[in-house]
Amino acid sequence: MSCIAAIALMLATPDSLIAQLSGRPASVSLTVVVPARVDVDNALTADGVTMVLQRTATMLDLETLVGLADRPASRIEVRLGAGWPTDAARILVRNHNGVFQQLESDANVVAIEAPASLMRPRSAVQFRVAGGASTSAALAIPVEYRITVGASDQIAVWTVPSLLHLDVAR
Repeated sequence: MSCIAAIALMLATPDSLIAQLSGRPASVSLTVVVPARVDVDNALTADGVTMVLQRTATMLDLETLVGLADRPASRIEVRLGAGWPTDAARILVRNHNGVFQQLESDANVVAIEAPASLMRPRSAVQFRVAGGASTSAALAIPVEYRITVGASDQIAVWTVPSLLHLDVAR
């Protein structure tokens, strides 16, 4: 009986059966999900507050909270923004391995990479200003965050320019 049903099916739809037997589907449907546009000024939860963790004569360790409103970040990458002079102080960021890595304007450094169970709406990103600048002066360091939300095949990525502000009064 099953053999007769297979022959009848092959006679009724020969193109789809041949495609299935050859390993290629007769047609492929692809769905691309595009995330809704986010107003960057309202979405970035970096509040502009930069905390000083440690200060020496030649080094300054800073920390700021970064994330997207109501969207836990699975990955945060940082790069040095345009406008930072090449002869100024070196800016480093603590990478996901816990080691300070120098920021450059043409390469991202992965600062946070969290599994789904550890994702938070805001994550602490640590920076280090090393040599070449007074650690007691006000600073405005241009950085660019690349924030990934989600995991696997359901991700959205936002690139957000920002400034690390440090006032001497703090």
